[in-house]
Amino acid sequence: MAAGRFHLLEAGIVTEQRYAGAGTAPAALGGALAERLGPAKRVRIAFNPRDRWLTAAREACRTLADAVTASLAARALPVVIGGECTVVAGTITGALAVERDLALIYFDAHGDFNTVATTPSHYVGGMCLAHVCGRHVAPLLWPGVRTISDDNVALVGARKLDSGEARNLDVSRVRRIRFDADHPDAAGLLSFARRRPVWVHVDVDVVDPSDMPAVASPVAGGPSLAELSEILREVAAVSDLRGIELCGYDPTQDPTARLVAPLVELMAVAVQETALARR
Repeated sequence: MAAGRFHLLEAGIVTEQRYAGAGTAPAALGGALAERLGPAKRVRIAFNPRDRWLTAAREACRTLADAVTASLAARALPVVIGGECTVVAGTITGALAVERDLALIYFDAHGDFNTVATTPSHYVGGMCLAHVCGRHVAPLLWPGVRTISDDNVALVGARKLDSGEARNLDVSRVRRIRFDADHPDAAGLLSFARRRPVWVHVDVDVVDPSDMPAVASPVAGGPSLAELSEILREVAAVSDLRGIELCGYDPTQDPTARLVAPLVELMAVAVQETALARR
């Protein structure tokens, strides 16, 4: 990646109408982030759910995958503002087309590691990490979809797991790293990331709801926004950061937009630290 060069990709993808609020995050954050950092390119991924939300999500993920591939091929850092976590189905496919040895750092209060056989809710967003690790969710499959090896995945901050996904994780090789109010240093994460090409996924519900209430599924006991920002800075400093995505913020639950500035700063810290590391 050229120092300081990044592309802003806005992809408000959601799979169910009840999570539509998260789909407005790019509109709420994109302009402020562009003003803060001045991207070399700004791309809005079309998402038109009409009557079939999953079909629209699948098509938008395909477009997002192509955009990520193009950005990486141009030696830019893709910075993605998403809706819900299903954006990872597009971003990882696009990134693996360029970087086969990619590692994924997945910040989330939830596991997102259910399968069709274990999910109690059938919510696709609760299966998307399992999907990119090869436990495919049919509505998110398309020709050319790529999967990442469990060995190259760290799930960070997950503290609320369904029983089935807990069993799925137990028999996987995904590395689980504690990151909560009692473990703000995320021990082991920097050694996992060091000198590796990494993609970082951030669902902001990993943060304690006292700091980040505007999410669909808050889980108490998380780290602060400041602690998340610091760990992202440290990851960017020791790794070869190839892309970062932010998901889960619901602007409809933030009527005064008080969370916009800290979320923009959160992303800016990672982007700027990456630029410094490339000099």
